[in-house]
Formats: sequence, structure tokens, C-alpha cells
Amino acid sequence: MKLFATDLDGTLLNRDSQISPENAAAIHRAQQEGLKVTIATGRVYSDVVGICQEGGINTPVIGSNGATIHDADGNRLYHLPLERETAASVMQWLEDHECYYEASTQQGIYAPISSHDTMLAEMDRILGTSPGEDVERLIRAVKKHYDKKDYHRVQSHQEIPAEAYIYNIMAFSLDPDQLQKGRAHFASRSDVAMVVSSEHNFEMQHPEVSKGNALTKLAAHLNVSMEDTAAIGDNFNDVSMLKMAGLGIAMGNGEPEIQALAQAITLTNVEHGVAHAIHSVLDGKPISRPKIVAEGGQ
Repeated sequence: MKLFATDLDGTLLNRDSQISPENAAAIHRAQQEGLKVTIATGRVYSDVVGICQEGGINTPVIGSNGATIHDADGNRLYHLPLERETAASVMQWLEDHECYYEASTQQGIYAPISSHDTMLAEMDRILGTSPGEDVERLIRAVKKHYDKKDYHRVQSHQEIPAEAYIYNIMAFSLDPDQLQKGRAHFASRSDVAMVVSSEHNFEMQHPEVSKGNALTKLAAHLNVSMEDTAAIGDNFNDVSMLKMAGLGIAMGNGEPEIQALAQAITLTNVEHGVAHAIHSVLDGKPISRPKIVAEGGQ
């Protein structure tokens, strides 16, 4: 392997949205031994830079689910934003249906002021009707969306500067019915690609944007064949790169469907699964046991 792509949330990051020393050390070892490493995430580039600086690593970054590619020096190699009219129609629908959203741009993240109240109202309603709900899990899910860098509050999408490229629109809800309605609506549209990257969200981007397509472009830029790439992730926005890479690795905490399509399964994100996978690749050792195919299966 010559290029290793890793997702962030649920993969390289632990429950506190941090890069563990173990994962950072594995990335440093890979870079020292000639294995190039890149991050491939749904997060906007400016947010990723801060996380990497805090974690003590520096890599190229595939951001906004593949809408942007930056090299390790911060130079933008590629981008493919949503058409502005398309983005406006997406955000208007979300505002009309009172759904929290964030628009990722090269100038940071824009979110309506009303989103905060929407989030609190959803949490109160869910906890009131489902007292057994895991409060810590809900708080952790919400907190992740307030820990991001370069966050700008606006009254509506009309206040997002005209010069801002809108790469990705992430909608978030704790209400299963709201999630289902939004996912169904945008999955039926041909002018956007809708992906899911966590239990409580859905994201819209340009139809030609995916982590897999971006990884292909970065590999070509680095003169690396896709057969010599490995990719690791935990959720549905990772599917394209797991399928297109020479080696697709699922996290131990990954969705069952992601584990089923991967060629190998590593440890969980709290067990430094990325570090385990990198060391295994460098040492030429199996990452996980071969998957057992049920009798009569393919």
C-alpha cells in the first residue's frame, strides 16, 4: 500500500472528537516509512485543520465528503461546489420544514440562528416522550455540531455571502420522523447527492461528489494507483471510497452494512482502530479475521 485514507468522525476521532496519541503515532510512523496518509471527511477543510493541529498531525485533506481536496500545505487542489440555485433550494426546504442545517463553505460554516432553538426543542420533546433515551449519547451528538471552527450564524441562507462556495449542506435531527422525511425527499432529487454520515443526519452535495471520486483524484495527483490505496471508515458516506480503494477497511464500531462490504474490520474508534489498521498494513499482518460467509451465501 502507498496511500491510506481515513475518515474522521467515528474513525480517527474518539468519543471526544479528538485524535488519540496512538492514532497520531501510527500516522507519523506511516509517513516516515513512505505510506502516504490522507483524511477523507464530511467536515469542512477549515474545521479539519484545527483538529489536525490539536492532534499533532499534518496530511492532505479530502473535505466536505469529497467536494474539496487540499494538500498538506493547505493548497486547494480541487473543488466542486453545489450550484448556488440548487443549494438555495435545499436550504429553503430545510428552513420551511424547521430542520437544523449547516452549510459548509471555504469561508467556514453557516447555520441559521433559529437552529439552536430547533435543536433544544427536539431534545426536550424526545426526552419528554422517551425518558429511557440515552441522554449522554444525545448530548454527545448535539455537542459535536457546536464544537466546529469558523462557525457563522445567519438569519437565513440568503445571508450567506455570494462569494462563498457551498460544498455541503448537513441536516441534523433527533426526530426519526424528521430524518426519514428529509432523507426520502433529497434521495429522490437528481440535482444533489444525499449521503448519511451519522445516526442523526443527512447531507447534500453535488451529484458528482463522493469520497471515492476525490480519493481517485488525489491518488492520481500523487502518482499512486487505486490498487495501492487503503481506505477506512464507519458510515455510509464512506462506501464509495471503501469500494474504490484496493483495500476497504471497516471500523469495529461501523454500521453493519459497512462491515459487510469491507474486506477487513479493525478495532473500534475508542480502541484506536486506525492505528491498528496502519500498523497491520506496515507490518504485513492481517487486520482482522477473514469474514465468515453464511452457508449458501456468496
